[in-house]
Amino acid sequence: MEAKATLSAKPPPFGPKLAAMGPRLSGSVKRRGTFEENGQLRKVIIALACACVPFAIDPFKAFPSPPSEADSAASPSDAAERYVLPITPPRDQGDSDLCWVYATLSMLETNYMYRHPESHLALSRGSLQVASIADRFLRVIDGEPIPLEEGGLAVEALGLIRRNGLLAESDFHDVVDSTPVYASLKQELAETAVISHKFEVLDDALADRLGVQPSLTHLDGRALTPEELAHIVLGSHQWIEFDLSRDGPDGWGPSRDPDARPETRVNYVKLDRMIDLIHWSLAHGRAVVAGSEDHAFLIYGADYDRDGNPLSYLIKDSLPPLTYRSSADDIHRMLNDVTVAF
Repeated sequence: MEAKATLSAKPPPFGPKLAAMGPRLSGSVKRRGTFEENGQLRKVIIALACACVPFAIDPFKAFPSPPSEADSAASPSDAAERYVLPITPPRDQGDSDLCWVYATLSMLETNYMYRHPESHLALSRGSLQVASIADRFLRVIDGEPIPLEEGGLAVEALGLIRRNGLLAESDFHDVVDSTPVYASLKQELAETAVISHKFEVLDDALADRLGVQPSLTHLDGRALTPEELAHIVLGSHQWIEFDLSRDGPDGWGPSRDPDARPETRVNYVKLDRMIDLIHWSLAHGRAVVAGSEDHAFLIYGADYDRDGNPLSYLIKDSLPPLTYRSSADDIHRMLNDVTVAF
């Protein structure tokens, strides 16, 4: 059994402070803000991201997560480094398209539990689903040509969290089938001619169909506001999504993901850079949201050889088999993006 070890690598001495969060949904619909990639904050993050290569990694063993089928599977015999971060019990997304929500909240749970191993943090997927639905309808009311669908990116989930806060899983209902919700809300808004009335209609309809989110939530027995819980869980970190540049140039640009919000920007890099980012993040006790072209999942551990080359990854997914070990080559072949905390 692996023992807890002291970090021998300090986190990088950079990262902008947590941006102030705007209003959240609590009985009345608030106009949306901007995601953290935008404006002056995005310029700061760009400068920081450009300054963080190459990475120097000091090996250490993170304390093990609760036993799972993936963890108990034999690791490669020639592994010289192994990282296993703690995870919460996996949750199945069912027929929803909310893999990005599940992966993001799993990442936040893992990162918090790494810092606070006695915590029993479990975050509400249903609450973030409601925030995403409200965000898309607010954009439609504002005249933005955006599809009414469940898709999104991890950095967008983090933007919604900064604006609306977080709820404990026990304080709100689970994810629901959003298809009838989108259809009925779209019809009601289409029948409302006055723009100002549309916000009232949306507010009432969301409360009627999805419930009103509570003004207080809980963390390990302590009562908090959703904003306070978000501050505690997010800490001072900022997140950047790095996408595979393929044949195009490296650098910042709009996301090519069809589910992305129009303003979302990502940093395009080569595959080797993405692999290094995963290694660096795990070595600093931070899980990584990774994605193929159509699905997001969590990387919470890995094995590396003596030269620092990845051999296998530990995956927490929101689709069966939920937790498993995958060869590094298999993950690299399908890897499209990674979202990393700084």
